[in-house]
Amino acid sequence: MSNYNDLCIYLRNYSGNNDNVEDIVQNVLLKLWEKRAEIQIHTSLKSYLFRSVHHTFIDSYRKTKRVNEKLEALRFNNLHEIIEEDNQLKEQRLLALKKAIEELPPKCKEIFLLSKYQGYRYKEIAERLGISINTVENQISKAFKVLRQKVVNAKYFNLFLSFLKGKFKTD
Repeated sequence: MSNYNDLCIYLRNYSGNNDNVEDIVQNVLLKLWEKRAEIQIHTSLKSYLFRSVHHTFIDSYRKTKRVNEKLEALRFNNLHEIIEEDNQLKEQRLLALKKAIEELPPKCKEIFLLSKYQGYRYKEIAERLGISINTVENQISKAFKVLRQKVVNAKYFNLFLSFLKGKFKTD
Protein backbone atom coordinates (compact mmCIF):
# COMPACT_ATOMS: atom_id res chain seq x y z
CA MET A 1 0.00 0.00 0.00
CA SER A 2 1.37 3.39 -0.94
CA ASN A 3 0.38 4.92 2.40
CA TYR A 4 2.43 2.47 4.46
CA ASN A 5 5.67 4.49 4.38
CA ASP A 6 3.85 7.78 4.98
CA LEU A 7 2.08 6.29 8.01
CA CYS A 8 5.36 4.93 9.41
CA ILE A 9 7.08 8.29 8.97
CA TYR A 10 4.14 10.02 10.64
CA LEU A 11 4.29 7.73 13.69
CA ARG A 12 8.06 7.99 14.00
CA ASN A 13 7.47 11.59 14.99
CA TYR A 14 5.74 10.28 18.11
CA SER A 15 7.77 7.18 18.80
CA GLY A 16 11.43 6.41 18.26
CA ASN A 17 10.74 2.68 18.34
CA ASN A 18 10.66 1.59 14.68
CA ASP A 19 9.42 -1.92 15.49
CA ASN A 20 6.50 -0.51 17.46
CA VAL A 21 5.70 1.96 14.66
CA GLU A 22 5.67 -0.75 11.99
CA ASP A 23 3.57 -3.06 14.18
CA ILE A 24 0.95 -0.36 14.71
CA VAL A 25 0.75 0.53 11.03
CA GLN A 26 0.54 -3.11 10.00
CA ASN A 27 -2.17 -3.82 12.57
CA VAL A 28 -4.24 -0.85 11.40
CA LEU A 29 -3.92 -1.92 7.75
CA LEU A 30 -4.76 -5.52 8.63
CA LYS A 31 -7.81 -4.47 10.62
CA LEU A 32 -8.94 -2.27 7.73
CA TRP A 33 -8.58 -5.18 5.34
CA GLU A 34 -10.39 -7.63 7.62
CA LYS A 35 -13.32 -5.25 8.21
CA ARG A 36 -13.36 -3.67 4.75
CA ALA A 37 -16.97 -4.76 4.17
CA GLU A 38 -18.20 -3.27 7.46
CA ILE A 39 -16.23 -0.02 7.66
CA GLN A 40 -17.82 3.11 6.29
CA ILE A 41 -15.29 5.82 5.63
CA HIS A 42 -16.77 9.32 5.45
CA THR A 43 -13.49 11.09 4.77
CA SER A 44 -10.59 10.27 2.48
CA LEU A 45 -8.92 6.90 2.99
CA LYS A 46 -5.63 8.62 3.76
CA SER A 47 -7.21 10.78 6.45
CA TYR A 48 -8.93 7.73 7.94
CA LEU A 49 -5.65 5.79 8.06
CA PHE A 50 -3.70 8.61 9.68
CA ARG A 51 -6.41 9.07 12.31
CA SER A 52 -6.59 5.29 12.95
CA VAL A 53 -2.81 5.01 13.28
CA HIS A 54 -2.73 7.96 15.65
CA HIS A 55 -5.50 6.57 17.88
CA THR A 56 -3.93 3.11 17.90
CA PHE A 57 -0.60 4.61 18.91
CA ILE A 58 -2.22 6.61 21.74
CA ASP A 59 -4.00 3.47 23.00
CA SER A 60 -0.74 1.51 22.88
CA TYR A 61 1.12 4.31 24.66
CA ARG A 62 -1.49 4.45 27.44
CA LYS A 63 -1.43 0.68 27.88
CA THR A 64 2.38 0.66 28.08
CA LYS A 65 2.30 3.54 30.53
CA ARG A 66 -0.15 1.66 32.79
CA VAL A 67 2.01 -1.47 32.68
CA ASN A 68 5.13 0.55 33.50
CA GLU A 69 3.36 2.26 36.39
CA LYS A 70 2.31 -1.13 37.78
CA LEU A 71 5.86 -2.46 37.41
CA GLU A 72 7.26 0.62 39.13
CA ALA A 73 4.78 0.20 41.99
CA LEU A 74 5.80 -3.45 42.30
CA ARG A 75 9.50 -2.51 42.35
CA PHE A 76 8.81 0.14 44.98
CA ASN A 77 6.87 -2.32 47.16
CA ASN A 78 9.65 -4.92 46.89
CA LEU A 79 12.29 -2.37 47.79
CA HIS A 80 10.13 -1.10 50.63
CA GLU A 81 9.82 -4.65 52.01
CA ILE A 82 13.58 -5.08 51.90
CA ILE A 83 14.16 -1.76 53.64
CA GLU A 84 11.46 -2.36 56.23
CA GLU A 85 12.93 -5.75 57.08
CA ASP A 86 13.38 -6.50 60.77
CA ASN A 87 16.08 -4.17 62.17
CA GLN A 88 17.62 -6.93 64.25
CA LEU A 89 18.11 -9.08 61.15
CA LYS A 90 19.67 -6.11 59.32
CA GLU A 91 22.05 -5.53 62.21
CA GLN A 92 23.03 -9.21 62.19
CA ARG A 93 23.78 -9.04 58.49
CA LEU A 94 25.73 -5.81 58.89
CA LEU A 95 27.80 -7.36 61.65
CA ALA A 96 28.44 -10.43 59.48
CA LEU A 97 29.58 -8.18 56.65
CA LYS A 98 31.84 -6.15 58.93
CA LYS A 99 33.35 -9.35 60.30
CA ALA A 100 33.89 -10.72 56.80
CA ILE A 101 35.63 -7.47 55.76
CA GLU A 102 37.86 -7.67 58.85
CA GLU A 103 38.84 -11.23 57.86
CA LEU A 104 40.02 -10.23 54.37
CA PRO A 105 43.77 -10.47 53.78
CA PRO A 106 45.38 -7.15 54.82
CA LYS A 107 46.25 -5.81 51.35
CA CYS A 108 42.88 -6.94 49.92
CA LYS A 109 41.07 -5.27 52.85
CA GLU A 110 43.03 -2.03 52.42
CA ILE A 111 42.28 -1.83 48.68
CA PHE A 112 38.61 -2.72 49.21
CA LEU A 113 38.16 -0.05 51.89
CA LEU A 114 39.95 2.60 49.82
CA SER A 115 37.64 1.86 46.91
CA LYS A 116 34.27 1.24 48.52
CA TYR A 117 34.39 3.36 51.66
CA GLN A 118 36.73 6.19 50.86
CA GLY A 119 35.65 6.50 47.23
CA TYR A 120 39.04 6.31 45.56
CA ARG A 121 39.19 5.29 41.91
CA TYR A 122 41.24 2.27 40.92
CA LYS A 123 43.89 4.47 39.32
CA GLU A 124 44.19 6.57 42.49
CA ILE A 125 44.53 3.46 44.65
CA ALA A 126 47.18 2.04 42.34
CA GLU A 127 49.20 5.29 42.49
CA ARG A 128 48.77 5.62 46.25
CA LEU A 129 49.90 2.05 46.97
CA GLY A 130 52.47 1.82 44.16
CA ILE A 131 50.75 -1.13 42.46
CA SER A 132 49.19 -1.72 39.05
CA ILE A 133 45.54 -0.99 38.25
CA ASN A 134 45.22 -4.66 37.31
CA THR A 135 46.26 -5.63 40.84
CA VAL A 136 43.64 -3.28 42.28
CA GLU A 137 40.96 -4.81 40.06
CA ASN A 138 42.00 -8.34 41.04
CA GLN A 139 41.96 -7.51 44.75
CA ILE A 140 38.52 -5.86 44.55
CA SER A 141 37.21 -8.88 42.66
CA LYS A 142 38.74 -11.22 45.25
CA ALA A 143 37.18 -9.19 48.09
CA PHE A 144 33.71 -9.35 46.53
CA LYS A 145 34.03 -13.10 45.96
CA VAL A 146 35.08 -13.75 49.57
CA LEU A 147 32.44 -11.43 51.01
CA ARG A 148 29.63 -12.96 48.96
CA GLN A 149 30.63 -16.42 50.18
CA LYS A 150 30.76 -15.37 53.83
CA VAL A 151 27.76 -13.05 54.08
CA VAL A 152 24.45 -14.74 54.79
CA ASN A 153 21.76 -14.08 52.18
CA ALA A 154 23.93 -12.82 49.35
CA LYS A 155 20.95 -11.40 47.42
CA TYR A 156 21.06 -8.40 49.77
CA PHE A 157 24.85 -8.10 49.59
CA ASN A 158 25.04 -4.88 47.56
CA LEU A 159 22.25 -3.27 49.58
CA PHE A 160 24.10 -3.98 52.81
CA LEU A 161 27.34 -2.64 51.39
CA SER A 162 25.59 0.68 50.86
CA PHE A 163 24.12 0.63 54.38
CA LEU A 164 27.53 -0.15 55.80
CA LYS A 165 29.19 2.79 54.08
CA GLY A 166 29.94 5.36 56.71
CA LYS A 167 29.32 2.92 59.58
CA PHE A 168 32.60 1.11 59.05
CA LYS A 169 35.53 2.85 60.65
CA THR A 170 39.08 2.04 59.64
CA ASP A 171 41.76 2.07 62.29
